[in-house]
Amino acid sequence: MATGRESAARCVVEVIPRVMRTLALEFRSTGYLPTPVHCVLLVSLAEGPHNLTELAEKLAVSLPTMSNSINTLVERGWVSRSRAAEDRRMVVVELTPDGQAILDKTTYSVAGRVGELLGSLSPDECELLLSGLEILDGCFSRTAECSQRPARPADPGEQDQNGPVGQGDLCPPTRNEKVE
Repeated sequence: MATGRESAARCVVEVIPRVMRTLALEFRSTGYLPTPVHCVLLVSLAEGPHNLTELAEKLAVSLPTMSNSINTLVERGWVSRSRAAEDRRMVVVELTPDGQAILDKTTYSVAGRVGELLGSLSPDECELLLSGLEILDGCFSRTAECSQRPARPADPGEQDQNGPVGQGDLCPPTRNEKVE
């Protein structure tokens, strides 16, 4: 019998791809961005300047792939590329005002459409959804900590040093979380 954690993990693995496909379709339908990954890049750059290596690692792509994506955004005037003052070998990428405007328009448009999709939810269901998303965000915000764990075996019957698959923590607890 599956534990609550196992059921939650399976649900996340099943639901998130559906949500991402829907969001990708919505981002494409705005007509503002060539691909949904460009939105992810703009969101990352809205946090502040990054170098190409940081962006490639953040999106789990190769440096040439990231360089091609950045070239597209530079051509559109949405990001700028410059050399770092402290290390001229490093390329720093920043969001331009035009890029911020496109990000704002896209986010507004997609959020409006997602709001329509969630229109059938009751106020209580909306609160539950928000609570669940906050929990999920908290867990996945610690991805650096989570990624330091050894890979879990693919076969549900296999064991590793943390016990049967799905029995260990999905993310390490924060200091405010209880450890079961």
